[in-house]
Amino acid sequence: MITRARVSGCFGSPVVAGAVLVLSAIGAAALTGALLGLLGAALEPGMRALLALAAASAVAVGAVSRPVPWQLDRETDTDWLGYEDWRTAAYNGVALGLGFTTRIGFWLFYLVPLTAFVVADPVLGAAGYAAFAVSRVGGSALLAAAGIWIDGGITRARLVADLVAGLALGALLTVLIPLM
Repeated sequence: MITRARVSGCFGSPVVAGAVLVLSAIGAAALTGALLGLLGAALEPGMRALLALAAASAVAVGAVSRPVPWQLDRETDTDWLGYEDWRTAAYNGVALGLGFTTRIGFWLFYLVPLTAFVVADPVLGAAGYAAFAVSRVGGSALLAAAGIWIDGGITRARLVADLVAGLALGALLTVLIPLM
């Protein structure tokens, strides 16, 4: 991500660029997770379970019927690339941390906002979404720092991730149905 965004370093340091990328992703994700947790807390448990069941069912149908998840399917905004400083890393981190504003790649992502909503707790929602950001952006930053590029990695990983998503959605459905 850092290398694709042509950020050779913030203040002359690729470590600072990586930190800005990861921290901005975590911040955006935590805020999103907290808001979804608050939204879930604002609803009575039966209504929250009904909405979550409808969303989980839609994702399950999508995962079975489509090879690629619903997504905006875009890379870093090309206007940000012109900055070539900390702003590119920060904006890219925010976009990646939110998850839904860039290419998602895996049906498993949809469990992140759905779970933040279902737990109905802003702290737990923020923590779960932040963990997503760390796994998504942190791992990529480490690979970029090590100079590792995995060709076709997302296609190979999708086989496992989609299986895990199906199992997790099934487990979530068994928890939601009794709440209704």
